[in-house]
Amino acid sequence: MSENMNSHMIRRYVAEFLGTFVIVFAPVAISASAHNGGDPSLLTAALASGLAVLAMIYALGPISAAHFNPAVTLGFALARRFPWKYAAPYWSSQVLGGIAAAGCVSALFGPGFGTHVPVSPDLVFRNLGTEICITFILMLVIISVATDRRVSSAVPALAIGFTVVVGVLIGGPVTGGSMNPARSLGPALFAGGPALNSYWIYLTGPAIGAAIAARLFEWLRIDKEHAVGAPNELLDALEDIQNP
Repeated sequence: MSENMNSHMIRRYVAEFLGTFVIVFAPVAISASAHNGGDPSLLTAALASGLAVLAMIYALGPISAAHFNPAVTLGFALARRFPWKYAAPYWSSQVLGGIAAAGCVSALFGPGFGTHVPVSPDLVFRNLGTEICITFILMLVIISVATDRRVSSAVPALAIGFTVVVGVLIGGPVTGGSMNPARSLGPALFAGGPALNSYWIYLTGPAIGAAIAARLFEWLRIDKEHAVGAPNELLDALEDIQNP
């Protein structure tokens, strides 16, 4: 059972790497494309981010539950919908996926594209608060549609993908609308300078927002018998191992 579980977890880590790669590559590549004559609009960037998330949830959600975001993994773990012992490997897979995506765009177009830098760096409260609020909204939607067995399997990708679009539209003019530490880290590492100096906002804000949303939703949840993990079968398998 243990060997089989390890094999399944490796597949989940790879899925988290690939999913994060795609959801970071899409908006960063769109940014590079805009520099070379493509559409530079905020709506295009928002749609690229949201549709990439939507597609990856459909593609890889059945394998890893499609976290693709360290803040989301943190929220699930705090809500006891994901085992803490697997949080660090998920985070590592997500961060490496984001770095690989940014590296790929840098190799194709050069560094500096798709970075997140606050429009007004001195307005720290506004910048941090924006990331907290939009990630709060995202995590609230994610945990509500992903951890209730009554929700149709067709719903989460659509709900989450369009919430990402809304988050980018709100946060774009302020912080870039990250909601995801892995999304911001890769481009910042290749660009350096202000993007790297501002990264703490894109680490702290999403973590706080996701943590508050996850704990709040667990308090709000009434029909707890319908609650599941993310992924649910992982919690079931762990229970089987602990209670043979």
